[in-house]
Amino acid sequence: MKKMKVSVLMTVLVVLATFAFAVTVDAVNMRTQQANQISGQKHVINDYNPQSLFFAEITFNLYEGTGCGCVPVRNASITAWGLDVDHNTSGFTDNDGKCILQMEINYNYRVTIEAEGFQTVMYDFLVIDNQPFVFHLGEKDGSSLKGVSLFYNSIEEMNK
Repeated sequence: MKKMKVSVLMTVLVVLATFAFAVTVDAVNMRTQQANQISGQKHVINDYNPQSLFFAEITFNLYEGTGCGCVPVRNASITAWGLDVDHNTSGFTDNDGKCILQMEINYNYRVTIEAEGFQTVMYDFLVIDNQPFVFHLGEKDGSSLKGVSLFYNSIEEMNK
């Protein structure tokens, strides 16, 4: 009788260990596929199910201009890095200036928005649920470079 209990217990342990190993292998494969997508493609396709309880759809709408005369910003790069989670994602805006990324709920992300001819936007936020963001991008004018140049010239004058 004792041998039978030990045999059943060993069988249960082997089944549980096999299951845990399979789940770990699946998670590693998912992360590898995601890393390959981010590094090897311009348009990243997320493998995450939008109906998942753990991920939210974050919608970015990018425009140039203000008021009613806004024009969508097409082909802008949006990249999100997980600050306290091992999850990164990216995409590009479509013809309507819209991009939807999947991000894990209850984690912080750093988002960078880049578009040719416009100032880069970078911000951090906590994903709570499906959230829309609207940005009106400002054109690059070189004023930040002028400030650096002015500072550099001031230093040069002091060193003379």
